[in-house]
Amino acid sequence: MSDVSEACGAGDAGRALVPGSLRGYRTWRLLRRRTSVPDDGLPLTSVTRRGVVWSPSLTARCTPSDTGTARPWSPTLDGDHQAPHAGCSCGVYAWYAPTDTGMVSARVFGVVEASGLILMGERGFRAQTVKIAGVVTRNRRVTTACTRAGIPVYRRRRDLLRDYPPDDLSSLLGDVHGHEPPPAAVPQAPLLFDGLACLAVWGRAGLVAAALIFLPTAPAVTVALVTHLAVFGLIATRLHR
Repeated sequence: MSDVSEACGAGDAGRALVPGSLRGYRTWRLLRRRTSVPDDGLPLTSVTRRGVVWSPSLTARCTPSDTGTARPWSPTLDGDHQAPHAGCSCGVYAWYAPTDTGMVSARVFGVVEASGLILMGERGFRAQTVKIAGVVTRNRRVTTACTRAGIPVYRRRRDLLRDYPPDDLSSLLGDVHGHEPPPAAVPQAPLLFDGLACLAVWGRAGLVAAALIFLPTAPAVTVALVTHLAVFGLIATRLHR
C-alpha cells in the first residue's frame, strides 16, 4: 500500500468504534469542460482517480482494476468487499488538518463530512461515505454547480476554516503510537505580519515627513505615493493568502 494509504487509514490500529461523523479536508481537480456531468454531479474529479466524477455526496466501492494513475495504489483484495477495508486501499480519502503537507495539490480545496465505516490513520482517514460541506474556489463553473447543490462556496481558505475548523481528535489519536493530535485551529493573524504592518505604517509616516521637510513639492509627493502603495501592497498580499 502507498504512503498515502498508510497515513489515511491502512487499518483500524485497534481503535474503538465511535458513532458520529468525522470532518476532514481534501482537494479535487476541475473536470474538463467537454466532459459531461451527470444531473446530480459536480465538475470535480478525484485527483488520483480521474474517472470519478463527484456529486455532493459520494459512497466508496472498491474497483482494483481502475486505479486511474500510472502508479497503482496496490490494492491487495479482489474488490468483493465493503469499502473501506483494512486489507485494501479503497475508500474516500481526507486529511485531519487543512495544513497537512501530505495533501495532494489540486485547484479546488474543501471540507468533507465522513460517515459510515471510517478507517483512521495517523494523519487522515478512509471513509465509506463522504459529503462535501464546503469548497474554496473562484471558478464560475464550480461555484454555480455547488451553489445549486446547496454547498457553501468560499473565495478564501481562511473563511472556510473559520466556519469548519478541524475536529478535536485528541481522545482518539492523542496516545496512539505516540503521535500528537492535529492542530485544533489555523492561526489567522501571525504576529510577524502584525509587526511588519506596524513597521511599514510608521516607516511611511517618517519618510513622508522627511520628504516634506527636505525635498521640493514634486519629489515629496512622489515619495508619499510610493510608500503609500507599498503599504497597501503588503496588506493586500496578506489578505489574499
